[in-house]
Amino acid sequence: MSNLRLSQLDPLPRIHRVRLGNTIGQGSFAIVKLAYIEPKNSVFALKFIHRKRSHQNGLTDNDIGKEVLLHKQCSGHPNIIKLMDAGSDSNWLYIAMELAPGGDLFDKIQPDVGVDEQISHFYFKQLISSIDFLHKLGVAHRDIKPENILLDGHGNLKLADFGLATVFKRQNNPKKRLCTTACGSPPYMAPEIATHKAGYDPEFTDIWSCGVVLFVLLSGETPWEEPTINDPFFSHYLANEGKVLTAPWNKFSPMVLSLLRIILKIDAGKRPDMDQIRNHIWVNQENSYSTADGLCKDSALLTTKLLENMHIGLSDENYVESSNEDEYGSIENQLIASQPVADIAAMIDDEDDNFDNLPATQQVYTEYNKAKLAGKLDSERESIFKIISQDPAILQFSKHKQQATQNTPQFHFADRLTRFFSILPVESLLPIILSALNRTGVSTTGFQQRNVTESYLSHRNIHISIQTMDRRKGYLRGSIRISRVENLKLKTVEFIKTKGDPLEWRRFFKRITVLSREAVYIEEDHD
Repeated sequence: MSNLRLSQLDPLPRIHRVRLGNTIGQGSFAIVKLAYIEPKNSVFALKFIHRKRSHQNGLTDNDIGKEVLLHKQCSGHPNIIKLMDAGSDSNWLYIAMELAPGGDLFDKIQPDVGVDEQISHFYFKQLISSIDFLHKLGVAHRDIKPENILLDGHGNLKLADFGLATVFKRQNNPKKRLCTTACGSPPYMAPEIATHKAGYDPEFTDIWSCGVVLFVLLSGETPWEEPTINDPFFSHYLANEGKVLTAPWNKFSPMVLSLLRIILKIDAGKRPDMDQIRNHIWVNQENSYSTADGLCKDSALLTTKLLENMHIGLSDENYVESSNEDEYGSIENQLIASQPVADIAAMIDDEDDNFDNLPATQQVYTEYNKAKLAGKLDSERESIFKIISQDPAILQFSKHKQQATQNTPQFHFADRLTRFFSILPVESLLPIILSALNRTGVSTTGFQQRNVTESYLSHRNIHISIQTMDRRKGYLRGSIRISRVENLKLKTVEFIKTKGDPLEWRRFFKRITVLSREAVYIEEDHD
């Protein structure tokens, strides 16, 4: 980690009896870390908000205080992240929250594929259960999107981030307050928000967002980029009064299609309320993954089924296909190694934390050619295999997911699956990754490779900051972090998103991984 990067931030506050672990989330003015209270009997997530940076982004301490109070009020539901405590010092505000060790739900969904209808049904019911709970408290979330939908250690949905939540109805007062602030993510935003309608009912804009999330679960893509006439997909939806018959709409069963059409009504007054949604024939059916109280019945089965559509093939055919895809859109100063744009996490080095790894810290695996192990000591190979065989990320490279899942801790992986392992020396690994980025149109001119050696990697991570545009001209921002597994020649290559659609980020990760296939380490035959 460069001195320049560290000097840009104030040191994180030291909290009595609390030890910090790896970074599991980050943004333009906040960072989320694993934490535990000594002795290790309570593991949780600790969110640090940099006060000066948040003020520069228009967020006051009072705004954050309101979010904390509202989130704490809404913490009494099994599908909502529980807020435990909060505090501050002169530079940071910090919030202790329940850990969601399953990470991001949509990190486990293959772009353009989605998950099967039973999985979609299971998570949709948990989502509407959490939103219905909020609405009965008179609270609207107003930012329902994949980034805010996490998983616990058993695969249950956990709704997060109350930064845009608002009270629209007081207890014992049936009168609603209409909202005027345009907020939310454009693909998941209701049309009355996107068109700046004077006053919208946040209860029914939340319901619209739930419908879009269901669509993405089923298909692995959003129905449109924004619900305005400027979007061709939404214009087509409008012109056909919601009766779209093109892909992926034509792949949905009649029952779920009927639900989507009534939820995604342009006129908010014609959308169903939560009681009507729960009584819909598709929603009201039993689910084989669910207990009577709506929680996961069999996390091992759910793990296998959830990830069965996720696959990264490293064959010649996959390589040619990735090579022939369109280049990513260019942005000036796309890759800046010394100063990541709007990424606080990349400025703080996890290696300084002196934190023991917990089951929730996801350590990845991969491999392209078993022959690369020739000449390696059996003991080192056994150590490497022990790490990768227990890592859920192996499922995306495995043809035999059910067998692999039996050796993998169910849902005990933090945040992302967008990573792989390599045993190449860093002097060989870096050029392969940089070449893959260049081939896809992502500039690497700002990255200084000189003096980056095995010795360098032994005591610090390598960060390559990424800024580009996805295929729909949406911004993608993040970094590629290369770190070494202690006492082994094994490296983790992790793609960390800080801004953009998680499905598009996964698509980006998959493409770069395929183009870097000679560096990728797996412990099975490839296709």
